[in-house]
Amino acid sequence: MTFWALLILILLLAALVAYLGDRVAKWAGKRHYRLFGLRPRQTATLVAVLAGVGIALLSYLGFLLVFQEAREVILQAQAIRAERDQLRRERQVLLEAKAAMEAEASRTLAELNVLREERKDLSRALEQANQVRKRLEEEAKALASQVQALGRERATLEAERQVLARLLAERNQELAWKTAELAEKSEELKALEKRLATLQEAVKRAEAERARFAEERKRLQEDVLRALSRLEETRRERQVLAQEVEALKASLARAREELLKTEERVRNLLVQAEVLQGERGQLAQSLVRLSQGLYLGEVRLLAEEGRETLARVAERRALLQGFRGVELLNAVQGPGLAVLEGAGYQEGRLLVRVRLYPERKVFAAGEVLAARTFRLSTQARNQEALEGLGEAVRQRLLQAGYAPEYATFPSPEELARGLALLQGKRGVVRVGVVASKDLWTTERPLLSFQLLGGPPGPEVPVPTRQIP
Repeated sequence: MTFWALLILILLLAALVAYLGDRVAKWAGKRHYRLFGLRPRQTATLVAVLAGVGIALLSYLGFLLVFQEAREVILQAQAIRAERDQLRRERQVLLEAKAAMEAEASRTLAELNVLREERKDLSRALEQANQVRKRLEEEAKALASQVQALGRERATLEAERQVLARLLAERNQELAWKTAELAEKSEELKALEKRLATLQEAVKRAEAERARFAEERKRLQEDVLRALSRLEETRRERQVLAQEVEALKASLARAREELLKTEERVRNLLVQAEVLQGERGQLAQSLVRLSQGLYLGEVRLLAEEGRETLARVAERRALLQGFRGVELLNAVQGPGLAVLEGAGYQEGRLLVRVRLYPERKVFAAGEVLAARTFRLSTQARNQEALEGLGEAVRQRLLQAGYAPEYATFPSPEELARGLALLQGKRGVVRVGVVASKDLWTTERPLLSFQLLGGPPGPEVPVPTRQIP
């Protein structure tokens, strides 16, 4: 149902309530019904009010039965607000989880980049190790060739030594005359032996260098194997990290889908909240209208009392009415009777206007405020006469400076006593309203109906008889 359709329905319902209330009031007034001892006019008013309340209640029940959405919104408003708050908390938790997942993904990517850099470093170290190994193999081959050359040279020298030994054996006989030549040959042999010893030492050093190179090669091979095993572990860890990254991406995708669904639900709840906010504004406007003329009672002020006393009393009474505080629009000073009434509503505080009726004595005890002479008839006509007399008394009280809230004579009890006073009487009587004590504007007037003697009033143009 749109806003305009609902507005038209409310206007039609108000017109129906006004029309039926008026018809029922006229119907009850014509028949002079009495309920609870009330006058016919008050009984008609009560019947009209009860009829209006019944029609409004039936219309409201019909509205709830016909419009299911409005019924659900009205009856389940608390549950909708609780669900909205729960969804907001879930959205906050999902946002925090999303931030944590993004941080974890960033950290994983950073670790993956570090592992890639370590892999590159290991690859470069492996290449350098291969180059060193190749260079050492080449050096080992060169040393091996040198050793072979030294071995060949040694073999040559051994052959020469054998030749020399054979020549020495053959020429022992020529030893004598060739001593000088033999000495020279011996010296040459010693030099050759020294050279041979030097070559043997060089061979030993070459063998030691070859053994050292072999150990270095073995160590390099072990380092390469360790590097390969570490590279394999890095590859496995990379695969595991890749799987974890895929799982995190899938979880992030699911979280994003759930977040989109949650955001959609939150948008719907925000729309409903805006509708409720609009209704709240309408209720606030209704509250402003209701606060106009709200009666908060009266306060009797002494000579030294003023704004502080009024503010304290108005604050207490406004809190009982459900407001958060009050704000006085005007200030008055006692003595007198201050009447507090609402003048508006602003930010949860009730605006209060003060009417002051100064304290003074207006009527003395026994003084007649109003009198009326009439012919006794039925009880209804007698009651109308007493009510007319009471209206005259109210007007005089208002003119004398009484607050309208105090000028309420006659009450139902006083009216009943007045009617009881007329029971058993006949003919023409003169009835007056007499002050039972001194009347002050700050106190409720104590009045009563009494039978008076004296000349007739303008209502009945015949003499009154003596009242026994």
